[in-house]
Amino acid sequence: MELKKAPHAIKLIWDKKFFDGKQRTFGEIKKAVGELGCNPTDQTLCMALLNSKFLTRKGTKMNYTYIQKFSPSGITLNEEVFPEKLISALGEEFKSEIEDLNLNYGKSGTCTAFILRKILEKLIFLTFAKNGISDQLKENNGDLMGLKSMLNHCTSNKLNGKHYLMPKTAKEIEGIKFLGDTSAHNPLTNVDMKTIIPQMPYIITAYEELASKL
Repeated sequence: MELKKAPHAIKLIWDKKFFDGKQRTFGEIKKAVGELGCNPTDQTLCMALLNSKFLTRKGTKMNYTYIQKFSPSGITLNEEVFPEKLISALGEEFKSEIEDLNLNYGKSGTCTAFILRKILEKLIFLTFAKNGISDQLKENNGDLMGLKSMLNHCTSNKLNGKHYLMPKTAKEIEGIKFLGDTSAHNPLTNVDMKTIIPQMPYIITAYEELASKL
């Protein structure tokens, strides 16, 4: 029976989004394929995982975890899209946002756009707060100003001779600002992931420029 072959069983659980947004242990995978009636030896399963074109292995021997290179839909938040170095630089302050992004990226464009915009606003505020100038981002009544005004302050302020955001970067991320505004304020419109993907290199550049000043 085809299902009893380890590579086919692994592909089947991948198709069912078993790996989406998660790092799976060998034990978790063995249990999942076992529930399909596939019970290969550890060596056979290990080789099948190693040869999989859509999975990659991380960690050290006896402590490997497996993550997908891409999802069944072809869209996933991987190292090439959102570098681990940047996630580390953002730190614990952004743990919940990164988790939400992992859950929604490739599945819901509307949720993804909203989270990306939220990360940007939060990162701007924390960067300014870290350097003692967060009051610049507040209106006279004490409320935070809109994102457009926040971006203007990012391009007009410098730290050690460098803009908080380069003017070109701020201009390039107007697209993700628009999509974030649409997701948050337009109940009749959904954001398609296809419109977000081309924006990702620019928003990641903005995050990196800001995170370097935390």
